[in-house]
Amino acid sequence: MLNHLQTTIVSTILAIALLLVSSYARAVTSTEHSFDEQVRQSDLILVGSVNQINSFWGQGRGADTIFSNIQLTDLEQIKGKHPDSQYNLRVIGGIIGDQAQLYPGLPQFVSGQRYLLFIKGNNRSMFPIIGAGQGFYQVQWDAEQQRQIAIPANSGSSLSLTRQVTSKSHQHRQHSQALETLVEQIRTSLDQGQQ
Repeated sequence: MLNHLQTTIVSTILAIALLLVSSYARAVTSTEHSFDEQVRQSDLILVGSVNQINSFWGQGRGADTIFSNIQLTDLEQIKGKHPDSQYNLRVIGGIIGDQAQLYPGLPQFVSGQRYLLFIKGNNRSMFPIIGAGQGFYQVQWDAEQQRQIAIPANSGSSLSLTRQVTSKSHQHRQHSQALETLVEQIRTSLDQGQQ
């Protein structure tokens, strides 16, 4: 049985841990942006397939934090210029051995899956997608409509860097749209921004 002093110490440690976790969680939250703001603020907008996910420990002050390089291939660039045939996106979180660091509110990357991404601050931001999940769309083939669709991120999901494609729930398909339509909206926004 814990005495009063031990209970106080345990309570204090838990309170400090809760404060640290909650302040860190605020660091990965984001404000909502209008569609035109997302387009304007993005350094790069592209469609790409996750070829590989490599997780690693950070350095210096981030030495106790796991980061992951998301290698995207089969690129279709909509905004910005990237001269390479692959793009490496660095995000916070990942899995190393039996240790995982997952962050509530950040969308999932799955190896083999295709995405449309609004990227800002790669290699500088913890999660360089506009609005955390707002600029993150999963691209899937819709056999019923016979076209590719873009499904917006589930803002309530955690970052789950798995190495196998898993089936996406159908709950967010109702908010999906044809990929071609979304790309056309981005191009229209870009054209209007140049006027």
